[in-house]
Amino acid sequence: MRLKYKQSIIVALIVSFLIIFQTGIFAQDSITDSRRNAIVTSVEKASPAVVTINVLEYQATDLDPFFELFGFPIRQRPISSIGSGFIFRPEGYILTNYHVLENASKIASVTLSSGEKLDIEIVGADPRTDIAVLKATGKIFPYIPLGDSENLYIGEWVIAIGNPFGSLMKDPRPTVSVGVVSAVHRKVNRNISSDTRLYQDLIQTDAAINPGNSGGPLVNSQGEVIGINTMIFSKTGGYQGLSFAIPINRAKRVADELIKYGERRDPWFGFKAESLDSIDPRLLRELGIPIKKGVFVTRILKESPAYQAGLRPGDVVVEINKQPVEDPLDVDFINWDMFIGDPVEMKIFREGKTLTINFTVQEVNSE
Repeated sequence: MRLKYKQSIIVALIVSFLIIFQTGIFAQDSITDSRRNAIVTSVEKASPAVVTINVLEYQATDLDPFFELFGFPIRQRPISSIGSGFIFRPEGYILTNYHVLENASKIASVTLSSGEKLDIEIVGADPRTDIAVLKATGKIFPYIPLGDSENLYIGEWVIAIGNPFGSLMKDPRPTVSVGVVSAVHRKVNRNISSDTRLYQDLIQTDAAINPGNSGGPLVNSQGEVIGINTMIFSKTGGYQGLSFAIPINRAKRVADELIKYGERRDPWFGFKAESLDSIDPRLLRELGIPIKKGVFVTRILKESPAYQAGLRPGDVVVEINKQPVEDPLDVDFINWDMFIGDPVEMKIFREGKTLTINFTVQEVNSE
C-alpha cells in the first residue's frame, strides 16, 4: 500500500513537471509570436529590394585669377550625396525621386541591402512629378509589390525604409522608421515647395524621414509600397514629425510612361489664364463677373482640346475634375497630374451662367 502511495506521488510530480514545462514552452512561443508582428514581417519582405543610390556632383573650385590668366584648367571637386530607391519589378526596374539624381554628374553606385553593387541604366525621369526610373541588369531581382494609395486609413501603420545619412554610416543595409498615416491628399503650399514640382495630393506620415531617405518606399503592414518618401517640413533640416510621400498610384503611372516611352508624355489643356484676384474689380464688374474665385481665360489655342470642347477667352474656370481652381498654378498642377487620354470635366462661368465642358487630355503638339 505504501509503495503504491509513493508511486502515485512520483507520477503526480512528473505530470506537474510536464505541465510546467509545456506551459513554459507555450509562453515562450507566445512571446516570440508577439515580437514577430506585422511590422517585422513587412520589413523582412520589403528590405531586400531597397537600394542605396550614391551620386557624385562635380563642382568647380575657386581658381586664383593669376592662374586663370594663363589658361590653367579649372579644378573640380566631387560632392557625394546619397538617396534611396526600391526595385518594383523582378526585371530590375527601380523607382526613386528625380531630385535624388537632379544635380548628379554621375551615379557612383547603386547597392542592394546585401552589399551587392548593381549595373544600372537610366530609363527616364519626370521633374514635375519628381519621379525617376532606373534599371538594374543581369538577373531577376527581389522586388516590393505595389499597393493602393487610394485605399489608406488615417492612423494605419506605415514603415519608411531607406538609408538616412548613409554617407556617414557606410552601410548599405536600410534602416526602418515606423509611424502612421497622418493625412492623405495633402497640398503643400507653393511658396514652401516649388512652382514647377507637383508636391500636391501627398501622403503625410509621422514616420521619421531624414536626408538619404528620399526615393525610398513607404510600406504598409502587408509589405506593399503605398508611397515614395520625398520631403519633410523642418526648421532644422532634420525630422520634426512632418513627412510626406508621393502616392504610389501616381508614381506607378509615371513609371509606366517612362518605361514605355522613355519620357513622360506632356499633357496639356491648351489655355492660359489669370487669377481673378489679380484683375481689377472694376473690370470684372464691367465684364459681368460677380464670382470671386476662379481663373480668367486670356489666351487659348484653337487646336487645343479645351478650345475644341468649347472653352473661350473671357470664360472663368472655377473647377476641374471637382477640384477648385483659384490660381493659374492650380490649373498647371491638375494638368501635370493627368495622363494622355484621361477625362476632364471643367466647370466654367460665362455670361451669368455656370456651364460644364468635357474633353480628354491630349499630348502637347500631338497630331
